[in-house]
Amino acid sequence: MNAGIVSNCWQAQIQQGVSLESLVVQARDRGYVAIELRQGCLGDCESSDDLVPDVERLSELAAACDGLTWDLALGYPCFAPGNAGDDAVFTAGCQAIGPLAAGRTPHLRLVDLQTDHTRVATAEAADTVLRLLTAVRRVGGLLSIEHAREDWGWFREVFDRARTAAGPDRDWLKICFDPCNLLLAPGEPDPATVTAGLAPAEISMIHFKQRRDGQPWPAVVEGEVDWAAVVRAINGMGDGQGFPGPYLFEIAPSPEVWECLDGSRVFLDRLGLEMGLGGGRNDRTDPEEFVETSS
Repeated sequence: MNAGIVSNCWQAQIQQGVSLESLVVQARDRGYVAIELRQGCLGDCESSDDLVPDVERLSELAAACDGLTWDLALGYPCFAPGNAGDDAVFTAGCQAIGPLAAGRTPHLRLVDLQTDHTRVATAEAADTVLRLLTAVRRVGGLLSIEHAREDWGWFREVFDRARTAAGPDRDWLKICFDPCNLLLAPGEPDPATVTAGLAPAEISMIHFKQRRDGQPWPAVVEGEVDWAAVVRAINGMGDGQGFPGPYLFEIAPSPEVWECLDGSRVFLDRLGLEMGLGGGRNDRTDPEEFVETSS
C-alpha cells in the first residue's frame, strides 16, 4: 500500500477546529500510509503568526499516530541565491523531521513560491539547493524539491546540477513530482511527456490533483490534466516496472473531503493506477458525484 494525503486537503476541516491528529487517525483508518504535513495546514503544530513548525507538537503527533510514513513540507525560497537556511522556519523543519521519522528516513520537502526564477541563474539556484541538502543531511534526512511555477527545463537543470555537486549524497536529493503544477509552467509542458522522462530513482513521491477552468478541483477526475495519459506514463517508468510510490492526494479543500478522496481513488483505480487501496468505499459510484456539492 502506497497511498497518502497532503494535509492541505484538510484545510476546511482544520479551519473549523478539527484537530490534525483526528484527521490523521481517520486517514490511517481508511488505509492511507503516508502523510505529508504541509506548512500552513498544521493546526496547532505550527505558530499562528509566522507558520514556524512546532517541533514538540509534531513529535507528539507522530507518537500518537504510529505506523505512518511522514514528511514535512515547507513553502520556502530554496532557489534564492545566497539563502543559507539559517532562519527559524528552515531550522525548525530540520529539527522536526527526525522525531517525525520514528526510525524511518527523515524527509523534508520544499517548494519555492517566492523566487523569480527568471532572474536567477541555474548555477546559483543549485548552490542554494546544495546548501539546504547539506543541512538536511546533518540530521540524516532526505530533501525533496517540488516544481511549482518555474520553467521545467530550468528546474530540471537546477536539480541535475545540485545532484551532481552533491557527490555521495546525490541520492538524498529527489523530486516531489506534481504533474498538475506543470499547467502553471511557462510553455505548459505536457504532463504525460514530462512524466515519461523521469526515472523512479529520482522521485520521492507523486502528487495527485486536478484543475478545471483554471481552478484547483476538489477531486481527481477528468479535467485539464490528462490523468489517463499520465498514469500510463507512471506505469511505464523503469522499463515498465512503474513507480513504487508513495502517491499522495493534494486535492482542493472541501467540506466533503473524504467523499472526494474516495471518488479520486475510484477514478485512478479505473485508470489502472495501483495504489494499494482498491477503488475506495464507494467503488461503484461515478466519481463525479462526489464533487457536485464541493465544486
